[in-house]
Order: sequence, then structure tokens, then C-alpha cells
Amino acid sequence: MKKIVFTGPECSGKTTLSKEIAKHFNLVWVQEYARQYLDNLERSYNYSDLKKIAQGQLKLESRHKENRTLICDTNLQVIKLWSIIKFSKCDPFILKNQDRRALYILCKPDFEWTFDHLRENPNNRWEIFNLYHKDLVENNLDFIVIKGSHNKRFQLISRLIHRMST
Repeated sequence: MKKIVFTGPECSGKTTLSKEIAKHFNLVWVQEYARQYLDNLERSYNYSDLKKIAQGQLKLESRHKENRTLICDTNLQVIKLWSIIKFSKCDPFILKNQDRRALYILCKPDFEWTFDHLRENPNNRWEIFNLYHKDLVENNLDFIVIKGSHNKRFQLISRLIHRMST
């Protein structure tokens, strides 16, 4: 199974683009478990919630092991960096379960931030983008960076998927 993971700071187009790519290519789309978890939480989240979110994300992905290609709105890299940014530490479970075989699509936050009740970082998205980039490089992960309009991003990823399937 090949996983294509959309990663990057909040409000960088991950969900919209990953969902559209999955639909266009008739591939399985794995949503971000954190949204479901946090929307049902009746308190502010804390450090221990991030391990539960990571476990939920892995469970969502594991439901589709038989598929050839998964399009993931996020994965544990996002949870790892979120934990480090928010709590200055990361649970060993999250660190141990990083996906080193996926192809990462790192989304630049090069358009206007829009409000969402779960978003927390409207002012430092570029700083956070740089942390994602650094993490991908330091861990020698397979990734590309996408930028520009939604259309431009879609076309680039479409060409990439076509090349992967030939």
C-alpha cells in the first residue's frame, strides 16, 4: 500500500486538496481523526489527548490496508509537530509510529488564513511550515512542496499520481 499524506500548517489546503484528489482518482480518502475527536470533546484538549488522537488516526488508516493507494488528510507527523509546538514534548507512541514510507505533500500556507473553531495559529503559519520542512528533511522522508493556487496544486499532484501509477 502506498500512502500519500498531505501535511503542513493549518489552513494550508490539506483537507480540500486531499479530498478532491481522492475523489478525482477514485482513491480512498482518510480524514483527519483529530477533528472528529476534538469536536466531541467537552473540554479543552490536553497533552494526553494527542496520543488518543494518534491512535484514532492509525485506526482509520488501518481500515484500508487492502487498498493500493490511500490519500491521507493528515498523519502522525502533524500530531508530532502539534504536540511539540503546543506542549514542547511528544508522546513516545507518536514518535514510534511515524510513517517513514509515505509520500508527503507539504502544503505552503501561501493564501489567506480563514477562521475555523479548531485552528490556533493564524500568525505563525510560515514558522510552522518551516518546522514541517525541517522535520521532513531531517528524517529523510519522501516529500514534495506545493504552492500557489488550488488549481496549480491539483494539476501538480495529478501529474505525480499519473506517474506513480504507470
